[in-house]
Amino acid sequence: MALRGAVLLLACLLWQGSALAQPTGGMLSPSQAAFLQAENKRIEDYFVSQVARIVGVPPEQVRRAMPDERRITAAVSRLISALERDLGRSLSEVEQSQIHAADAERLAALARVREGASRR
Repeated sequence: MALRGAVLLLACLLWQGSALAQPTGGMLSPSQAAFLQAENKRIEDYFVSQVARIVGVPPEQVRRAMPDERRITAAVSRLISALERDLGRSLSEVEQSQIHAADAERLAALARVREGASRR
């Protein structure tokens, strides 16, 4: 049930979503762009550390398993598949739901940062 809820939350966030994939309206100043880049990196680093903690692997292994989100629509599913392949075992439902929840949190944080960057 928790997995279904996490997937539903993720789907809702993605549906809101062209705002997640596209920059905010208008051009960003150099300082806004630098802020956005730094915050994106911070958010991604935190997500990697969460997944590493959930699965019990080093952050470098999670980074290697992460697909390029610009080309892949279901990045978290691909990440889970890659981690399972690397580990040689299936992730539990609890691990998968925690990863989906961490990804939903990451996507929401990225959206907030993009919105905030245009107002800085």
